Amino acid sequence: MMNSYLRHGIVVASGAAIAAVVALAGCTTDVVSAPETSTGTTTVAAPVSTTVATDAVLADQLRYLIEEEKLAHDVYVTLGEQWGGRIFTNIAAAEVTHQDAVARLLPAYGIADPRLAAVGAFTDPALQELHDRLVAEGSASPTAAYRVGVTIEEKDIADLSAYLATDPPTDVAAVMTSLRDGSSNHLAAFQRQLA
Repeated sequence: MMNSYLRHGIVVASGAAIAAVVALAGCTTDVVSAPETSTGTTTVAAPVSTTVATDAVLADQLRYLIEEEKLAHDVYVTLGEQWGGRIFTNIAAAEVTHQDAVARLLPAYGIADPRLAAVGAFTDPALQELHDRLVAEGSASPTAAYRVGVTIEEKDIADLSAYLATDPPTDVAAVMTSLRDGSSNHLAAFQRQLA
């Protein structure tokens, strides 16, 4: 009986062994097989499945996205308390809705919610640093606070556009598209304050 093995990303196995591995793995990708050689083996050059890598990328995107929406909320709450103004109150409330939309996706993909309860606290160190910097910038004046709003919404739009370009699952893409539309509206509101 022929043994199968994995060496440098290439699986060498009999045709029956490949079928068994593909069936057990629940393979969702195409398996490319070379013709059988005289020794009766088949070479598979493609990985058996890319599902794990795809799921890991999606999980990272959703974890970052929900914390990014929390960042927007927390910055707007802080700047709203400092400067007043309905724009911060209204958009902070919308950011809660954005977080809720992402939160509903997490269980379906087996992702734990990374958010911390405290305003201004994040598990992602880069988002923690960004939050702290934006609050400091927005604390200079109301105009600076509106500029921070522009910065946040432009970043959200860019990140969501990049995630959508990775062709996420349909339910995730629908939420991301909705969030991007909302961020476009928020951006326009902050830009009007600077006009």
